Amino acid sequence: MLLVERAEELLLLKRSLDEAEGGAGQVVSISGSVGSGKTELTRRLADWAADRGVRVVQTYAAPAGRGASPGIFGQLLEACTSAAELRRAVTATPAADLLPPQLMLLVCHDLLRSAAQTPLLLIVDDVHQSDPESLRGLLYLVRHCRTAPVMLVLITGECLQQSLPLFQAELSREPNYWQIQLPLLSVAGVAGVLAERLDDATAHRLAPAAHAASGGNPLVVRALLAEHLHDHPADVRRPLAPGDASATAVLACLHRIGQAGLEVARAIALLGEHAAPELISRLISRPRNLVERASAKLSAAGLLGPDGLLCHPGARSVVLSDPNFDDAAELRYGAAELLHAEGEAPLRVAEHLIAADRIGRSCYVPVLRQAAEDALADGRADVALQCLDLALRECPDGEQRALITAARVRVEWRMNPARAMSHFAGLLDAFEHGCLPDLEAVMLGRALMWHGREEEAARILDAIRSRTHAPEVGEALLSTDQSLRSTHPGSAAVPREGATARPSDRDPAAGPLPDAAMWHHLRAGDHAAAARFAEDVLRDEKSPDYWRGPHCNALHVLIYVHELDRAEYWATRIYRDAKSHGYRTWQALRSAVLAEIARRRGDLPAAERLARGALQLMGPRAWGPQIDLPLSTLIYVLTAMGRHGAVTEWLAYPRPAGAPTTRYGLHYLDARAQHQLAIGRHLQALQEFLACGQLMASWDMDIVGIAPWRLGVAEALLQLGRTERAARTLDELGEQPGATHPLVRGGLLRLRAAIVKPRQAVVLLRECADLLESSGSPAELLAALIDLHRAHVELGDSHRAHFTARQIWRAATQCGAEARVRRILGPEFAAPCPDHPTPPAAPDTTYAVLSDAELRVAALAARGHTNREIASRLYITVSTVEQHLTRVYRKLQVGGRIDLQTRLNPKVLGTA
Repeated sequence: MLLVERAEELLLLKRSLDEAEGGAGQVVSISGSVGSGKTELTRRLADWAADRGVRVVQTYAAPAGRGASPGIFGQLLEACTSAAELRRAVTATPAADLLPPQLMLLVCHDLLRSAAQTPLLLIVDDVHQSDPESLRGLLYLVRHCRTAPVMLVLITGECLQQSLPLFQAELSREPNYWQIQLPLLSVAGVAGVLAERLDDATAHRLAPAAHAASGGNPLVVRALLAEHLHDHPADVRRPLAPGDASATAVLACLHRIGQAGLEVARAIALLGEHAAPELISRLISRPRNLVERASAKLSAAGLLGPDGLLCHPGARSVVLSDPNFDDAAELRYGAAELLHAEGEAPLRVAEHLIAADRIGRSCYVPVLRQAAEDALADGRADVALQCLDLALRECPDGEQRALITAARVRVEWRMNPARAMSHFAGLLDAFEHGCLPDLEAVMLGRALMWHGREEEAARILDAIRSRTHAPEVGEALLSTDQSLRSTHPGSAAVPREGATARPSDRDPAAGPLPDAAMWHHLRAGDHAAAARFAEDVLRDEKSPDYWRGPHCNALHVLIYVHELDRAEYWATRIYRDAKSHGYRTWQALRSAVLAEIARRRGDLPAAERLARGALQLMGPRAWGPQIDLPLSTLIYVLTAMGRHGAVTEWLAYPRPAGAPTTRYGLHYLDARAQHQLAIGRHLQALQEFLACGQLMASWDMDIVGIAPWRLGVAEALLQLGRTERAARTLDELGEQPGATHPLVRGGLLRLRAAIVKPRQAVVLLRECADLLESSGSPAELLAALIDLHRAHVELGDSHRAHFTARQIWRAATQCGAEARVRRILGPEFAAPCPDHPTPPAAPDTTYAVLSDAELRVAALAARGHTNREIASRLYITVSTVEQHLTRVYRKLQVGGRIDLQTRLNPKVLGTA
């Protein structure tokens, strides 16, 4: 180990030892802060002296009564040539840890006599802890070694003038006495320590951070180095990150500094930036001058920075968690009182009250409540709950207890809504007795609605609507009413039109609020306007809804108008803090929304994974009626994949009784009806589709983006042979707002094809496939291609049937529905054998040989269009199509249309 920034001091000591060997006795005192390297310096001197044949004797002092230490002269006794004789004299004394003066003199004379034969280096550590008798013995030895080959090295924690002023005064009179004061390491010195284990470039780069964390204390610097090497053995060039391991070195220094320094350091850790000497003195009940002396010692040891706080980032937590901190609870409470009087932030005061586990005075109840709000804003829900628990435990006032309990519901809801249910009875009772303010009562109503307790929620909300309330209550009530209209349209808690509260400061002429406007435009089929207002809601970061209800509704509006990319962006942004803050409710909602987005994109495997994840994050009691959102997505997906056995299991999953009154219940009814249709229970499917439609009409939510129930009705009717009624249903759907959307339009074309003759059906189904492919809907495209394949088979067109079968397998692979396709297609249209895989599509560079016109013709031909149909679509003659195809076959070296599908890139096929 290198001796960094101590070479000059070591040289001076070696010169002093040279003089002592020549008969000029030397006395040196070495002082320095804890961990400054005094022991390492004297060890180097002792090793050098031993190599020169100098006799080295080392001893240390300890306070009386500490352990079983024999004291300085008790240890020197063992080094005497006449130790056996002197030891017998020692055992005759009543106190074996303290030699009588006469024996001390005999020890001194014995050492001096032996030095005449062999020069002596005598090192005494921790001199400042010596007893008075030992100090007198040392002075005697000092005076009698002036002309002896003896070097006496005295090591002390601080300058002897401060620790032992009288002893220092006596030493100062000796002409052979001098002092060494070891300073803290500079930044360059810290780099030198780091360079013992790191390369020079890394050591110099990390040195400023290590110096800032250690204050230049060599002991702490080496602890930082060891910690860094342990944490980053494979990449030592990473930035320094001081942690608890190196902070333990700071704690060790504090214990060695002494009790006063340790108490002051604890007070500084408790008070933080308010750690002025006066407050520290009041907290630890010590005189101010003692506090200032202890603070100076801490600064001299490099443990305090220029701001008077502990340098090491992890020192505060390590100091406060010290197992030897016996009066921690009492000091914590005292710190809370002092900080509260100084106007410190509630969260800092609450931290100490929680650690002390008591309040003591009622004035701290509002402090804890505010601290809980601040902690929640920082994403520290666990700290917020600790604040509220302590306040609730020691708060006797009824209204205050209700407010605290309501706050606890808000916190616990984010973590798991089921936990909040245990507080409902107390809050309902508080509301009945007028102890729960209206603002908190509105939030209670929303919480009750989440869990399906609609009658209790309606009673609370109706009572608040019927009386005058403050503007902030009106805002919360208005937000609640708007959300309930879209989430629980069939509930008695939803106000009648015109009964909704309006904030007193809102201009009635300003028009509807964004959340109401988005639903208005969605009903009218104006998808662009609905999406615009939905994003206005999502941009509002000040929603009074602590579960972000308006935001969740706006996300669903974007989904209903098929703005899936925007919905995904906002879902990720709105719930971005869910995982890091431990908010399982938001994590579950995010997964449920993303699952529905993935389903509507046709990414069935991702939708299944996300929906299952949402259901795993929260159980049925926690979800309440909202469970229908992830549950219906999962049922849709498994049905589309053809995994009907798995659907049956999820249909048996527990659902609350109030689920049908929610908008999510519409999703569930539609998904269950789709499953009935898929497994051949056409009459049951028809009944459920009609029931879904009746609910939507009665709730004024007959919106095709929520559930296109008429498509289901028409398909069920077609399966039942009731073609005319199916056609009327499709005509009715075509007149609905939003029916021009590609997904709805594609569904209409697919079902109309089932009504007309096969050749007309092929035309409609090709148009449907083109529309769905361009809109990025592989699941719906798959259904259209399956019907197109059946039409080709019915017409006996095997070539086109094979073309379409390949497209079906491609779409099935894309959306994860291979099992469904395997059951539908005959063996002659099975997927390519794994042993003979379909050749990969040619790279995009292949198409450099084709002109744009040839590429368009080739793509349409590969998708099964006839030459005449291609000519009609591209406004060219049939002869021109034939010429283009001839050149395409030659350039791509293919034999005909069958090979085009395997040679053309799927992206090109999708652009035709």
